[in-house]
Amino acid sequence: MDCYYCHDESDHNATDISRGESELLSDALTVFILQVLIYGVTPGISVFGVAGNILSIAILRRHGLRKCSNILLISLALSDLLFLLGFNNIPKLLYDVVGNAGMYTYSFDLSFALYVMFIIFNILNYASLGVSLTLPLLITCERLAAVFLPLKFRDVFTPRRTWCSVFCIYAFWYAFFMHMSLYLTFSFEFFEPVNMTVGLIKRSQYHRDHLGTVHLLESLMSYLMMKIPAVATLAGCIAIWLKIKWVSLARRQLTMKRARDATRSHTTRILLAVCTVYTITCAIMSLPTFIPKYVYYTMTSDAPSNLSKIMYHLMNLAVCVNCSCNFVIYILLNKNFRDTYRALLFTCKILPFRGG
Repeated sequence: MDCYYCHDESDHNATDISRGESELLSDALTVFILQVLIYGVTPGISVFGVAGNILSIAILRRHGLRKCSNILLISLALSDLLFLLGFNNIPKLLYDVVGNAGMYTYSFDLSFALYVMFIIFNILNYASLGVSLTLPLLITCERLAAVFLPLKFRDVFTPRRTWCSVFCIYAFWYAFFMHMSLYLTFSFEFFEPVNMTVGLIKRSQYHRDHLGTVHLLESLMSYLMMKIPAVATLAGCIAIWLKIKWVSLARRQLTMKRARDATRSHTTRILLAVCTVYTITCAIMSLPTFIPKYVYYTMTSDAPSNLSKIMYHLMNLAVCVNCSCNFVIYILLNKNFRDTYRALLFTCKILPFRGG
């Protein structure tokens, strides 16, 4: 996950430091790997993810939104879709990797317009990611109630309460990163290394005046996006898995009861699979905490090594995979979802023709 809000701005005036033998990867190999990741692998996975999330939303709407689990899954699909659209945006690519990285080498009007779009997409990117990393915790709570409190489940989790909870999560993260966007500002100035006037994205005066708040919000973001949800979700998934195993053993001979609980069991397996992929993604995103020397949240901070540049994009790739794979999970684990998917693709064959 790249973080323009939480790290020091790049020092464009710093000269390149020759790292020589300390580099594990050559510059040429690094550039090749980055081009494959940035222009090939990540966009390819993201295109699949966008299509998959759109289909997921359409299928879940057909199944109805009276079930709390469907409400949560459609909300997760929407946040994943918005993240992929926000992450793979042209203004960021133009600023980060096209031409002279870390600047807009265009006219003032075009550079400023790209900066405005950069901010909008960045808010969409980070806020949607915050939602995508928080919703699995709510999904886990819903499944815990369904598994451990089956008789009281419908009283605890209602569609209205679920919608309100989802709305609060969306509102919190979008407000959070709209505020964080105030830490950036646009500067159009002469840049001596390229001998031209360029557009730069810098830290704002507001950022410098509120450094204490910046560090507090940075820690809050880390705990609310990754640490607390990931640990709680993992613990909840283990508890649900153990409960399901115990119940399945106790009811092995009660075939009628097992058939009656089949739908709920399928739903639980799907949500457990979603949360498992999410937990793995959070573990990958937490790598900078354990190996900060080799993993950075942004390529433009602290003169990253060639290896850290690649690790940075591999982390972004992991997040894109997480936001793209839920559709595959639904298809593999849910027969009703597969049937509805076929109906959407082959409507003309399934629905009778009604001529004039």
